[in-house]
Amino acid sequence: MSTPTLTLPPRPLAIFLGGDGVHYEERAPGAALMPWVQAFWHLRCERPYPLRVLPDGCMDIIGNDVVGSLSTALVANLDAGDEVFGVRLRPGAFTALYGVPASELSDLRLPLADVVRPRPLLELARDAPPPDPVAAAALHAADVRTLARETGYSPRHLRRRLVAATGHGPKRLARIGRMQAVLAAGRGESWARTAYEFGFHDESHMINDIQALANATPQRLLGARAAG
Repeated sequence: MSTPTLTLPPRPLAIFLGGDGVHYEERAPGAALMPWVQAFWHLRCERPYPLRVLPDGCMDIIGNDVVGSLSTALVANLDAGDEVFGVRLRPGAFTALYGVPASELSDLRLPLADVVRPRPLLELARDAPPPDPVAAAALHAADVRTLARETGYSPRHLRRRLVAATGHGPKRLARIGRMQAVLAAGRGESWARTAYEFGFHDESHMINDIQALANATPQRLLGARAAG
């Protein structure tokens, strides 16, 4: 069964939570890599800093390592003088490019050469299929039932397909996408209003769900972001 064309509303991913002395910039890929690469990024640190990295449904290639998609936040303890270059791959892109199920790499950082034969991304992209569009759709989904109806897949097939492409089931991907969207939007008029606008039952549900994914409340996360 082919995947229907899905029209997705814009939803930002990859909220950066750096602070003073932590410099981060992104560069968009060229057209040849756009279907697979979300951004090339550069991080430079002038002082020791505990950088909280949030789940975003993506995988990264950092130096010679591959970093699997995160299920919960991690803290990277940066030192003064640290400089890191990376490639953030779109959800499902690593599997499309390399043929390795993302579920085998979730929450892991491994040398890329231990997983696949390293090849230039441009060379891989010439023969690779695009990432499974259901992976991006799941980050925008209100619930699994709606996503299954829009894609035409049964919930069981949908889960199997998403776990292979991203390492996550549809429920977790939807939660990750909603967390990123909340943090991008900010508090707004009130936290209660924000919770309602993003489909949470109430403010407590929103706070608890984000806490479970990020190991911090949205108030604390946005405070850290503002401080940077």
